[in-house]
Amino acid sequence: MQRVNKNTKSIKIFVNSRLHLTLLALHSGEYRINGGFGFAITEPRCELTFIKNAVFNIYDNKKISFDQNDINNLCAILQSEQNKNNFPNALDIYVEGNMRQHSGFGSGTSTTLACLEALHLLNGSYPEPDDLIYASGRGGTSGIGIHSYFTGGYVFDLGRPIINKETPIPSHQAKEKQKPLLLDNRPMPDWNIGVCLPLNIPLKSQSEEREFFARTCPIQPDAAYKTVYHTLFGLYASLREGDRYGFCRAIKEIQTCAWKNAERLEYGEELVFMEKMLYINGADAVGMSSLGPCLFFLAEDVSSIIEKMQPEYTNCQWFITRPDNCGRRIEV
Repeated sequence: MQRVNKNTKSIKIFVNSRLHLTLLALHSGEYRINGGFGFAITEPRCELTFIKNAVFNIYDNKKISFDQNDINNLCAILQSEQNKNNFPNALDIYVEGNMRQHSGFGSGTSTTLACLEALHLLNGSYPEPDDLIYASGRGGTSGIGIHSYFTGGYVFDLGRPIINKETPIPSHQAKEKQKPLLLDNRPMPDWNIGVCLPLNIPLKSQSEEREFFARTCPIQPDAAYKTVYHTLFGLYASLREGDRYGFCRAIKEIQTCAWKNAERLEYGEELVFMEKMLYINGADAVGMSSLGPCLFFLAEDVSSIIEKMQPEYTNCQWFITRPDNCGRRIEV
């Protein structure tokens, strides 16, 4: 962790998005629960400036700001960490960038970890990543965001052991503090990636996400096994061998698996038609990140696809991005 002089009054932390390709063990499990696969990308991103202060204040200058519930939850986490460690300094937090929350980018995890890390650094403390992860309360359902924040690259995790025949729940509900078991975390190949965020499709609230998990889980065991097969032998093996064709094929297969298909159906025909148009205009593979509605796509010429799509889909935010293999960046 980067060292900060005790007299330093402010720092900046730059965080990138992550794409969450799928969760895995969402059936009435035998060994473990959850698990997932995803990777970090360079855009959209967020820039957070932290200044020492007597109390916590959050100034969100993004075009689409955090809602008050998000701000209250974040302040409560930071206040708890300050009290636990008897830190003299709180923070003024200024947020800039184009990362939209509740859209499939992992903004809640990356922002929370950045704020906790800044709180420690500006109080002369240098915790291990696991300490920050534990304090954040994140990673209860997926380990993608908590690992990619520090390292970037792709993340393949195997979830955690099942306790008392529990059923899967969203990350914000998870009280279990055991971190998901990391199988692998390595750099991604430098492939072109496009991102499409439909701004006219309503985002899922936490209550809607809880309801979705409640009526969708558990999925059938065979459906979970199918997802694991395409993730392990498709996504993972393709990345280890730099096989872009195999990776694209596996992304397509993942979209048809029970869990990801259920997530996609939450948005009806509009998202399906947009996916169809991306393929017509040259995409090699299209996927939805997490519970959406963010779509990502791989293509040889991402910019030409966006140029063709933008005139008709003016109510979308478009990004040309690449994998991020570095993780968050700190400036003193």
